[in-house]
Amino acid sequence: MNNKIIALFFSATDTTAKYVNTVVSAFKNQVDCCINLADDLNMPLPEISADDIVIFAAPVYGGRLPEMVAKRFVTLKGNGANAIAMVVYGNRDYDDALLELTDIVSANGFSVVGAGAFIGQHSIFPCVAKNRPDESDLKIAIDFATKCKEAIADSKHGNLTIKGNHPYKKIMNVGLTPKVNIGLCYRCGLCATNCPANAISKDDPTITSADKCISCGRCIVHCPNRARSYTGKLIGAIFTKAFSKRKEPEVYVV
Repeated sequence: MNNKIIALFFSATDTTAKYVNTVVSAFKNQVDCCINLADDLNMPLPEISADDIVIFAAPVYGGRLPEMVAKRFVTLKGNGANAIAMVVYGNRDYDDALLELTDIVSANGFSVVGAGAFIGQHSIFPCVAKNRPDESDLKIAIDFATKCKEAIADSKHGNLTIKGNHPYKKIMNVGLTPKVNIGLCYRCGLCATNCPANAISKDDPTITSADKCISCGRCIVHCPNRARSYTGKLIGAIFTKAFSKRKEPEVYVV
């Protein structure tokens, strides 16, 4: 198999990236590029040929793809190339996100050979799915990638039946914005520089626009002084109690 592998994904806290890297590893030396749109949503995307294999991956926010990420995925035309679709969610539910992703990819001229919903540590309530993906998760991801690779080698095609609903559930703002500990923040601006939604003021990084914030947690990960965090212990306790029972990845291959 001499196909060129392109990974196009959004990973704000590196959880989705762990799954992408695991799947990419199954293709070894065929990888041409890995593009994390969290680094720059406006970065130029490669031209796709029919012989390429493109891995699409994104986190699930409120049961949907992040809207700004979906809009970038829509711009990539498949020209008959094979695709693998992946979403990562924090152990609650992936709802319509995987269906939405496969719909976008299929409508853009890709042939989706595999799709999977994987679990990662929740970006807002880290006690939920703590330390996931774990060894078991990554093994499932490797097996999934191997089956996708075999399907492509055997030129298998077909429509996948993905869990989800049409119309998709309404996109809703999570409503939780990271708060700043003024005493710890020394205004280095890394949070503002790394915010994919441009929700943090570059002039005063202690100010975050609740309307623009997508609650991705990237600013928390990139703060060198741990000055940013989510608050709301009651909400966190309720969510943790409701969604701590372990869920397993769900995968579909033609």
